[in-house]
Amino acid sequence: MITHPLQYCQKLTVKDVEKILEASLCILQTKGMIFQSPQACRLLAEAGAKVDFQRQHAIFSEDLVLDSIAKAPGRWTLYARNPDHNVSIGGKELVVSPGYGSAFIADGKGSRRESTMKDFENMALLSGFSPAIDITGGLLVEPNDITTKFRPLEITYALIRQSDKPFMGSVAGALGAEESLDMSRIVFGDLDRKPCVMALININSPLRLDAPMAEALLAYAQAGQPILLTPGIMMGISAPVTLAGAMVQGFAELLGCATLVQILRPGCPLIIGLGGVGSDLRNGTTGFGRPENALGIQIGAQIARHLNLPFRCSAAVTSSRRPDCRSGYERMMTALTAYTAGAHLCLQAAGILDSINMMSYEQYMIDMEIWAYIKRMSKPIQIDEQTIGMDVIDFHADHYLAHEHTVRYMREELFVPSLVDPETYDQWFCSNGKDIVIKARQMADQILKNLQPPPLEEGIRKDLQSYMNQRKKIRQRN
Repeated sequence: MITHPLQYCQKLTVKDVEKILEASLCILQTKGMIFQSPQACRLLAEAGAKVDFQRQHAIFSEDLVLDSIAKAPGRWTLYARNPDHNVSIGGKELVVSPGYGSAFIADGKGSRRESTMKDFENMALLSGFSPAIDITGGLLVEPNDITTKFRPLEITYALIRQSDKPFMGSVAGALGAEESLDMSRIVFGDLDRKPCVMALININSPLRLDAPMAEALLAYAQAGQPILLTPGIMMGISAPVTLAGAMVQGFAELLGCATLVQILRPGCPLIIGLGGVGSDLRNGTTGFGRPENALGIQIGAQIARHLNLPFRCSAAVTSSRRPDCRSGYERMMTALTAYTAGAHLCLQAAGILDSINMMSYEQYMIDMEIWAYIKRMSKPIQIDEQTIGMDVIDFHADHYLAHEHTVRYMREELFVPSLVDPETYDQWFCSNGKDIVIKARQMADQILKNLQPPPLEEGIRKDLQSYMNQRKKIRQRN
């Protein structure tokens, strides 16, 4: 986890925040949202929303929304298989999780291929190993060599087996959600009041929650498991082209779905957040890594703090197709913004290229370096008599290299990059000027060659395998 700065970087005044939220509430009161789930519509109607069941459309009163979201905790713990890896969500810390949903694997030059189950297992293993990663993730990559019927089972098992950090469950409709929940119960026991598996629920902007996502939301909320809500905001495509308008629509969608969660399960842990936000209207695509992405993080985090709800963003992201200079400056901009804005969870924060379409082993290792840099920046500065070193500073000194003060403090004061060798120009040139991308690939290969998954109790492993076999037989018949 990365400690927040003492002061947050904020773009809005308190009055601006209130204007956005007032407009979001007005959208819910006048235009409402579509919920493609009879159960969701029934729950909303019973709570006092005005529901047209035929259209699956709900209108919310301001009181219903505000009373409901007030029940969501501002801070909670996400539990891991290894208690040492439990993470706090909603406090003064930023937690990091890698890519989510990529269908392809890219090499260092941008050439791509379909991702496989082996790639998924590798990414989960790297996530468990990497000090910068706090939550292993969810759909790290799409395992295209596994039939869609079996993916929820296989990916959940891999997340449990390859890492002992917290993880995210399948949101492939009600069945996928229930399978992830059942497997989590095998590992953790009773899930009630113990957040162990988080669900990423994507809202279909504008103002619609589709059936599979609604089913998954209801399953996880009923089980009291954390819901991560994210609208599909793209400025000028799925939302107004202005940042103000996009924020109003995005928070209307977030508040509407958050209300549903709290109606079903008061006190259910929530994270609200934004993904890419921006867009490229020259070709109608997403704007990951653009300034609007960073601005959305700043504004969204500030509004979420006003609501006392944890905030998620997409950071260390890019639209670049390979680990190049563009990828570097876009990801460092968004990663630093997440830190300075006080985000609580950075999703898609390692390995992604091409606006989440691709994952890269090389980029993953480079991102570990980026987050290590930011973690060093976040470390509090120790100011005392020893660190000030009045007795050390002397104009008679030629250098401080061999001084006792240097030896004592150098390891904790000076960050040592993993991908940067301590070589002179001549040494670098004679080695054919090896690029960071090449070093990153070599490091990933070496780690994966030697790394073993953390121990998993044999009884739990057998129970998981037995459950998977039973579910596969049922899935196959259907």
